[in-house]
Amino acid sequence: MQFKQLPAYRVRRVAESILDMAEELFARHLEIRALDWRVLVKLADAPGSIPTEIGRDMLLTPVQTGRSLLKLRDLNLVVAVPDPNDGRATRYTLTKPGRSAYEAGMKIVLEVQNFALRDLSAVETVALNGLLDRLITSTAYSSADVERLSLALFGGKRKSA
Repeated sequence: MQFKQLPAYRVRRVAESILDMAEELFARHLEIRALDWRVLVKLADAPGSIPTEIGRDMLLTPVQTGRSLLKLRDLNLVVAVPDPNDGRATRYTLTKPGRSAYEAGMKIVLEVQNFALRDLSAVETVALNGLLDRLITSTAYSSADVERLSLALFGGKRKSA
């Protein structure tokens, strides 16, 4: 089987194409990245979140989270407030322009998704969503799973550094 025919490659290729289109629209109309918009999504759902919650829930590294929060603050899309219960923590909320950017971003995401799925029938879209749900569930793994596959593939031998 050729690499480009592997399902994992094909899923990644589709995801990158969709993200690239969304990125162009985010840059053109909101002057932020899709990654920054994900921070706005978290804050729309959970105002007053701290950076570790934002990063964890939006699958961002601490560096990505910090950079996005700085950029969003500079653009007046979020405001930082010291946590009244823990002086070391900072909580973030959307500003009014931040709420507008979140809503505009949601329009972008939905339209890009509609564009990507435009050739699928309603039945195919439902089937795709069901398959994606199953794939998300089946690709979750633990360190025990990695160990088991390592043993099966290489008999537990580790490459020497």
